[in-house]
Amino acid sequence: MATSRPVRATALVLLAAWALYQCGWNLLGHNVHGDESIYVRAGWAYLHGDFSANREHPPTAKYLFGLAQLVTGQGVLGPRLLVGALVLAVGVTFFWWLRREVGFWTGLLAAATWLLTPRGFLGTRVDRYALLDPVMIAFAVLALAVVWAWIRTDRWWLAPLSGVLLAMSVTSKVSTIVLLPAFVLLPLLHRRPRRLLTGGVGWLAAFVVTAVALYAPMGIRSAITYMVRFQDGQNEHGHPISIAGQIHTFAPWWANAWFLWTGVGAVTTVVLVVGLVAALAIRPDRLVAYLGTALALLVVFYTVVAHIALANYYAAWMPLLVALSSIGIGRLAIVVPRPVGLVAAGLLVLALVVPAVGESVTVARTHPSGIALVDRWLDEHGRASGGVLFAAATPTLTDPYFAGRGSMEPDDGPFVAVVVGNDRRFPPSAEVRSFLEAQADRLDRTEVDGFAVWTPRSGVVEEAGDELTVRG
Repeated sequence: MATSRPVRATALVLLAAWALYQCGWNLLGHNVHGDESIYVRAGWAYLHGDFSANREHPPTAKYLFGLAQLVTGQGVLGPRLLVGALVLAVGVTFFWWLRREVGFWTGLLAAATWLLTPRGFLGTRVDRYALLDPVMIAFAVLALAVVWAWIRTDRWWLAPLSGVLLAMSVTSKVSTIVLLPAFVLLPLLHRRPRRLLTGGVGWLAAFVVTAVALYAPMGIRSAITYMVRFQDGQNEHGHPISIAGQIHTFAPWWANAWFLWTGVGAVTTVVLVVGLVAALAIRPDRLVAYLGTALALLVVFYTVVAHIALANYYAAWMPLLVALSSIGIGRLAIVVPRPVGLVAAGLLVLALVVPAVGESVTVARTHPSGIALVDRWLDEHGRASGGVLFAAATPTLTDPYFAGRGSMEPDDGPFVAVVVGNDRRFPPSAEVRSFLEAQADRLDRTEVDGFAVWTPRSGVVEEAGDELTVRG
């Protein structure tokens, strides 16, 4: 598709400005997620020689979160900025990669779709949190792109660089280890099997050395043993999660598809699926086979091998889905006879503008909510210290704001407040329900953004025998 340089330059500038806003504006607007808080605190501890926290996951993303805090100070801002920078790096990689292989506008579409459209998780885009998954994803995409450049250019040093990048991905979160067959397949797709012995040795050596070096400070043997035991136990015993309004201990096979549909929205989902089908049907080439293999490996792992599914897991395969869909839309515009193909591709691209604008509105309007407002309310009402008893609200939700003072156990009192949430997986115990009914005349009840906050009019809440009561 021939266009002038000023048009292309303008498109790039507009995308860059919009992407910087989407990835970096109002990063402190949304609540701190429980897992995010764990990873950020663990990263800080790791830099100071304490590797006892969060050994169920590899360390690299947490190292980076710790380093980010050295620049911005302790808290989530630095790690969130780091994740935003990695998201931008993936967008730049897509543009660089697909522009060379498919064309300028396909590369730009892949970058724009990745950088601008929703990937919803708890009210905002998943990669606006400092979680392990966005770091894992970014390094995996970079590794896939660099090894493709190696096979295309014969620059020997790109193979070990790709190995380093995948090691950084796997040692951020281990899921991307399943991508190894895609790296093995690449030389075969290009009918250069001897490269498996030449570049492949360098790739593998770099991968192993990097992974060992990154794990070594934790004690590689004990850390990996603990991680495998923990993850196997979770896979065996399940993880209660609400999916489509129902509580599941083990995720149904369609769980990740459900989270994708609700996370990116109907419009984006339809566009991505249509683009994917087009990529597979219209002149599929080595690049499509390579990206499709990587996508399939991740989808199979998360939907078949893993017995649990969380609302952010679908994000692992989103960059590959975005890349393939963009290739498919580009092929619609170029290969299918005009004007049908060009009109179809144009409509698909225009459809993506709607969710992208919606995401920008979400970024602007996001503000602390729920448990963050409970914390603020208690501070404003003279209860900034003292224990808080929680029901129907798990530590994952409460710990970022009440670490060291929040508990779900009545015998951990005394408490200055009882807070009841709406998590149906963990309803209030009979003891808590009985206390709230029996002692209602000694308590004040306040609704704070979906939470019921019960505070004693005087004294504290404490367990006496097997019952909670107000003392003082």
